[in-house]
Amino acid sequence: MKKLYILLLTGAVAWGCGDKDRYLVTQIPTEPAINADVKVLIKDNSLYAVRLDDGGIIRGLTSNNYFITSDGFKSFTNNGYSVPVNRLTPYSYDSNAVVVAAGTPLAPVIYYSIDFGNNWNTVALTSGSFSPAINTSGFNTTELVDVSYIDTNYIMLTYQQKAVTAADSRKFYKLDLTSKIATRVSYFDDAFYPVSVKFVDDTTGYVLLYKNSAYSSFISKTLDTGRTWSEPKVITNRVLSGLQTGPKGNLCVTEDFGNAYISTDSGATWKQPVTDLKLTAAHMVNQHIIYGFTNDNLVKSTDTGVTWNTVSGEGYEYANMKKLHFHDDQNGIMYGGQKLYITADGGVTWKVLLYPYKYVIED
Repeated sequence: MKKLYILLLTGAVAWGCGDKDRYLVTQIPTEPAINADVKVLIKDNSLYAVRLDDGGIIRGLTSNNYFITSDGFKSFTNNGYSVPVNRLTPYSYDSNAVVVAAGTPLAPVIYYSIDFGNNWNTVALTSGSFSPAINTSGFNTTELVDVSYIDTNYIMLTYQQKAVTAADSRKFYKLDLTSKIATRVSYFDDAFYPVSVKFVDDTTGYVLLYKNSAYSSFISKTLDTGRTWSEPKVITNRVLSGLQTGPKGNLCVTEDFGNAYISTDSGATWKQPVTDLKLTAAHMVNQHIIYGFTNDNLVKSTDTGVTWNTVSGEGYEYANMKKLHFHDDQNGIMYGGQKLYITADGGVTWKVLLYPYKYVIED
């Protein structure tokens, strides 16, 4: 009986005698099983923005479609869209709202969505759409720096003009989505350059500023939808580009391949790490907890960004990840290019959700 068992086992392993590629051993999958239908989200594509919401719902934008899944891509829905050509501004994300501008600064086309990119609307502006008109006399350049969502009725357009001789000028235009008229609500002729604008409600917003002569970054706040702004408050003498807003005056700003700075009092004071970091991305969960990437590790702060500890490192391709988003202290996602991972234990371990495996992207 023992000999018969050995013969049966040998026959099973060598099934398909004469064709080594058909050995059962080689039929065992060695890569995580991923729904091959996600090819539409991966092939010739790139992840722009992805978010993890309540109930494990993941929604995101790629370079050519919107998607949503509630079961880790065992099933999903997606909707294609055309990426705006000649983009003037980066995509601006605010909860379910996405805004981007294309075209030319004096005649921009504003693309916006209030369902994270599933459906889009456009507003094409002309010189007659601005009140007052944007005066270019005396300026070398006129740049539309940022478009930011205020509410379902308004979007803020932030302009920067480089002066020939006098001071540079930054201008804030509030675009009425019903009338399609952009009304100037304020302007400043000074040396501050607007980097990013975020609104937390229909009246309260922040602008991240940079002043070249001081080699420093500043924050300014409005409580009346941009009609007046507070005196710029210095954050640090570094170039900052990322601005994140949270509830109750929580703010986070980051520098490229550098530190994260946190404020819990609407920008009045700022916390910074006790030692320099080399963060490639960071995400503020709440006023205490921030996650970030270095080239080698996932790091975490639980004291408003002052001290940081390594969560995990070896075995995960953090160097290739571009962004991360944590819904809470334990549940988050990270992504870059065509790859998306999810964690349920605060980043200690990660599960593959999207990956350009050959069996997924092959024709």
